[in-house]
Amino acid sequence: MSLIDFIETLQRKPRYVRIQIMWLGVILSSLVILAFWFWSLTVFLAEASKTNVASDTSLQKLNEFKKEAPGLWQSLSAGIGNIIDMAKTDINSNSAATPSVSPVESQADQLPIEQ
Repeated sequence: MSLIDFIETLQRKPRYVRIQIMWLGVILSSLVILAFWFWSLTVFLAEASKTNVASDTSLQKLNEFKKEAPGLWQSLSAGIGNIIDMAKTDINSNSAATPSVSPVESQADQLPIEQ
């Protein structure tokens, strides 16, 4: 029986039989794919365990760097705190540098009003 004959006999069957055959094919092909995936996963993990000894030193260095480096939140809060402190000092220095006009000087500088 050739593939074309199989397809023709399949087309002559009722719809519910064709649906059952379709789902059977889907399940079987999924099982084949999963079996291949599990097989390749075991091979990959076996190779990874062999090379794991060499990568342990690099992982230890990375973990040491993580412990030594300050956290992102701490860095951001320190940077924002510095910006706020600089803004406060700028405001305070600018207000002290601008001369304030006393009420007595402002009256003397005004022109007399003619009546």
